[in-house]
Amino acid sequence: MVGLSSLLDIARSALTASQQALAVTGHNVANVNTPGYSRQEAVLAEQPPLHGQPGMVGTGVRATSIRRYTDYFVNKQLTAIEQNLGRLSVSKDELFRLQNLFADGNNQGIAARLDDFFRGLQDVSTTPSGLAARSVLLANAKQLASSLNQASADLVAARQSLNFQVRQTVDEINSLSTQLATLNGQIVAAEVTGQSANDLRDQRDSVVNELAKRIDITTVEATSGALTVFAARGQVLVEGATIRQLAAIEDPDNQGLFTVGYSTGGTRPLSIAGLISNGRLRSLLDVRDTTVKELEVSFDRLAATLANAVNGIHRQGYGLDGSTGRDFFNPESITTSARAANQGTIAVSDSAVTANSLLTFHDYEVRFSSPTAYSIVDVTTGASIRGNYTGTAISAPSIDSPLSIVTGVNDTLAVTVDGVASGTITLAGAASPGLAFTSGAALAQEVQAKINADGTLQAAGKSVVVSYDVTTNRLIVTSNDTTSASSVTVTGGTARTSLGVLNGTSTAASGVYASPTTLVFDGVSVSLTGTASAGDVLEVNTYHDAARDLAVALTDPASVAASSTKAGSPGNNVNLLSMVALQHRQFASLDGGTLKDAYRTAAADLGVVAKTAERETDAQEILKDQIETLRAQVSGVSIDEELVNLMKFQRGFEAASRLVRITDEMFQTLLSLKPY
Repeated sequence: MVGLSSLLDIARSALTASQQALAVTGHNVANVNTPGYSRQEAVLAEQPPLHGQPGMVGTGVRATSIRRYTDYFVNKQLTAIEQNLGRLSVSKDELFRLQNLFADGNNQGIAARLDDFFRGLQDVSTTPSGLAARSVLLANAKQLASSLNQASADLVAARQSLNFQVRQTVDEINSLSTQLATLNGQIVAAEVTGQSANDLRDQRDSVVNELAKRIDITTVEATSGALTVFAARGQVLVEGATIRQLAAIEDPDNQGLFTVGYSTGGTRPLSIAGLISNGRLRSLLDVRDTTVKELEVSFDRLAATLANAVNGIHRQGYGLDGSTGRDFFNPESITTSARAANQGTIAVSDSAVTANSLLTFHDYEVRFSSPTAYSIVDVTTGASIRGNYTGTAISAPSIDSPLSIVTGVNDTLAVTVDGVASGTITLAGAASPGLAFTSGAALAQEVQAKINADGTLQAAGKSVVVSYDVTTNRLIVTSNDTTSASSVTVTGGTARTSLGVLNGTSTAASGVYASPTTLVFDGVSVSLTGTASAGDVLEVNTYHDAARDLAVALTDPASVAASSTKAGSPGNNVNLLSMVALQHRQFASLDGGTLKDAYRTAAADLGVVAKTAERETDAQEILKDQIETLRAQVSGVSIDEELVNLMKFQRGFEAASRLVRITDEMFQTLLSLKPY
């Protein structure tokens, strides 16, 4: 039987439930504009009934929980989109910023300076005896060099800016990880007592999305409510209330720029930069180490190719002052470095350019498979170098002083190509005083033809290319084989002295190392000393910082070598016309393009990548809007709905209050009864 006190209990439960429901509704209204907030609802249920007559009697209402409206899969999609947007937005912004390097829209870019330089060459070729045109040429050349210098400096500044952002982003990731660990602890502490940590979960979801903008993550929630966060393909970042911080550590193999370190308990964090696949951090690393680096390589190869080609022709000409053999631009230099991970003491003690005409401006590595075994790989092509025999300098053949080859036993050679020994090779000549060769190119052609005509070598399928470098005046015999067995050695013959191949240097694609050793390949000579260990690597190239260091070597306009002969000055312009022709020459070091093609290709490639990033960013923004719309349908707060709820729970509260008053009146009536 239900008494009056039971009615008060029912009224009290109704008041309490309505009050809680009103509080939840008010909380929703207050957070209608709060980012990441999920709508909540007070879940009401009947109190357990009591047994009575004529049946079970209800005892009121209670709020069993506060439900949080959220869709797990929609939230997962939103997190994935945040990762993509974090990566793409950085790419778009940084790539469009890099496009400012190509100031071609206002005719101030490198393309315009190239045109001015070649126009200056043409003007001097028209009036080779005039100093005014020569002065303008040198001024145009300095402006071209300055433009390339500035582009190089801008790219260095861009890499440093991106490098700073890498460290900043790592710090932000650590801060967000700390917030997640704190929220994990608070959620577990709340829910272990049966509470619903709805607001804390909203905060955690927001932090997870902020983290996803910066690095690719996956999450797993434990039964306790704690979230484990994995980053960079499975590295634990947050586990419950425990975090593993990332670190920005300097990479000695990447100019000291920051890589992303992950603590594994050792003395030095493990670099996980290669494992990061998405988010802002991935984009920063890609733009810094790929896009900007490729632009640096493009400008450096352009500058190195220009300087080498112009210098090669200019050295052969004569100026108004009778000078010859002079460089127009500063000469090329060789850059070498040892990998930071090398265990041995192997180092380059000396380096030099031995044949400017053979320079490829590729990247090379000297790799050691053991302390006594090396191999040389052209990293740009992925192939082994071609073994060669590089001669010593000889007097350059000319009309005035030709090099004579005499028929018979006086001028012979014997070579070994890729391990196959030739027979005696007799060079084509004439009876004494011999057949006169007036150019190095003709001499090289003769030596090449006779070596490749050897029957033993032909039977083994071996052949060579012989070239003559006009800068260093030496013959180079190169195998056509690109395997690790490639090698050439001049083993005998009476012509070795006159050809400069008596005391030359033979370098195989792979061979035996013993300190000291000199390796000569593709126009480069490096002398190695020290002890090597298996796995050691030395890096070699001839173009690094060429754009930064490009400068005009000439100061006197009269030194511009326009004439092909000393006697031809001042009216001879043959040598200068050869330099003018470089404007349309295709260079292997520039992927078969001209100087201007190489510049345009670099600009076009950057533009395509930037535009692609912009389109992908726009697409992801649209997708994010769609996903957020889906989330709002589930988790968003509707003001109209909440106003209805306010009225509903208000009426419930008022009705419960009325029940209290009625019960009170019944009590008063009962108390006023007098016994008779």
